[in-house]
Amino acid sequence: MINKQLTKSLLVLSLVIVLCLGQDQFQQCCKNRRLYYGGDGQCYLPLQQGPCEQGEWIIMEKGGSGLGICRKTPCESNIEFLKDGQCIFGVDLTKRGLLCEGNMRPWYSVYGEWECKTRYLSLPFGSISDKTTQDPVWQDCKSYVKLIWL
Repeated sequence: MINKQLTKSLLVLSLVIVLCLGQDQFQQCCKNRRLYYGGDGQCYLPLQQGPCEQGEWIIMEKGGSGLGICRKTPCESNIEFLKDGQCIFGVDLTKRGLLCEGNMRPWYSVYGEWECKTRYLSLPFGSISDKTTQDPVWQDCKSYVKLIWL
């Protein structure tokens, strides 16, 4: 009985440590609006290929630890938006109405999901990564200070 309770306690403690480490890594990169990728310990802009394979982008897993993960992109370009099985360029004025109405524009979140919003930050050469800087997830950022225990 004691051995079973000890095992349960150790499992809970391990989970708490993993969650704290994940939060620490998230905080390390979020001040620059980037995602920490555990594969190489680097910080990357969301919605970019980063350390991922061709045809993938780095995003934050919804409900996860806040770290970057590689997922297959819905379309070939990060300025395309998948709707009804069709990839539509968000900058194509002739087709933008298929995505959003009126003054609304497609907007990707750090999770790789898009919705129509009124704000739109356009950067040169098709770069959309700056759109994610206004994502609410960054409100969880704190000033990152790494503590080292001696």
